Amino acid sequence: APGMPYGLGEAKRGVMGVFVVLLRAIGPATHKIMSMAAWRDAVAAAGFVAPQTYIATGNMIVESNAPLPTVTRQMNEIVRALGLGPGNVAVVRTPVQLRQLVDSNPFPKAAAERGGQMGVYFFVDPQPDLGWVAHYPGPERLHVEANHLIVDYTRLISASPRLPGLIEKRSGTATARNWNTLKGLAERASAREQKDH
Repeated sequence: APGMPYGLGEAKRGVMGVFVVLLRAIGPATHKIMSMAAWRDAVAAAGFVAPQTYIATGNMIVESNAPLPTVTRQMNEIVRALGLGPGNVAVVRTPVQLRQLVDSNPFPKAAAERGGQMGVYFFVDPQPDLGWVAHYPGPERLHVEANHLIVDYTRLISASPRLPGLIEKRSGTATARNWNTLKGLAERASAREQKDH
């Protein structure tokens, strides 16, 4: 606020942070209900700063001075208001969390050669049950990184039709992005964060 000491003003309204929003189950059917442009407009109208979508699969980089749980709640309220159902839930992460996932790179050869055939699962529950992963027989390779699951499908993702359902059955509601999309989001979100500070 004008005339107010810098520190006090910041403490009052909270420091602006960068967030990555990942919507679950976005595709041709949901685009007819909510376009990425309509989502961006609604997010900006709700007071978020500079919403930027990335690829048409329900990814957004945005800034807000609200804490992560509030951003998550508000994003879910916005997509409901735009007509999407409870299955199209928002999962929100910080640039740091995405960088940690990229840096973990548990399957470097696969990431380099076929990043589009690697899936990264982001769970709605902050503490998903991932204990079953250690006993999973394959052929896909699974790696737990913090509260995320990274999957090397070892072949076309479409050749593993049961695995996404199994993951949600065992660990709860999630949304997945391939490795290349994760890297793109991490790079863009980190660039936004550095520009702001």
